[in-house]
Amino acid sequence: MRHILIPLALVLSTAAPVLAQQADTGSETETADRPAPGLAGGHRKAAFIAAYDTDGDGAVALDEYNAIRKSRFDAADADGDGALNEAEYVAEFQGRLDQQYADQALDKDDRYEKSLEQARVRFAIVDRSRDGALSWAEQQLVAASTFSRHDTDENGVVDASDPIPAPEDDGTADTPTEG
Repeated sequence: MRHILIPLALVLSTAAPVLAQQADTGSETETADRPAPGLAGGHRKAAFIAAYDTDGDGAVALDEYNAIRKSRFDAADADGDGALNEAEYVAEFQGRLDQQYADQALDKDDRYEKSLEQARVRFAIVDRSRDGALSWAEQQLVAASTFSRHDTDENGVVDASDPIPAPEDDGTADTPTEG
């Protein structure tokens, strides 16, 4: 299992700065066929804030984030076993996605279906024990990583003032090439 997690962590850590840069530079534009940030969240900082800013102040404190994640987790645990199976995990996301589409008067489309499929894929990734049951501890590992990716000034709050992370130097920038 470790041989799977290391490449996955590498891919995710490499993608995060690119996603953050797209989010904060405006290179990814909102269009009529793309839902605006909302309850279903997303990878961009604006989507993160829209999904977790419960008091409407434009910022998400760590305790605010953890409280809403715990509330969503507990509400999704339909069978009360303290863990989410794939159906519970996807149903919780689908409920938020449905609300986001309704709030924006959007019809369910191909993007909607792809979002649901991505939730199924995401469950397989975050269920690190591969036992078909996402524990609160597993959920918190993902949550901590997500929060810290957006809290780039490390002050315990995600807001618009968090700087865009600098791309990591892969060591090839000043490497001479053979000619």
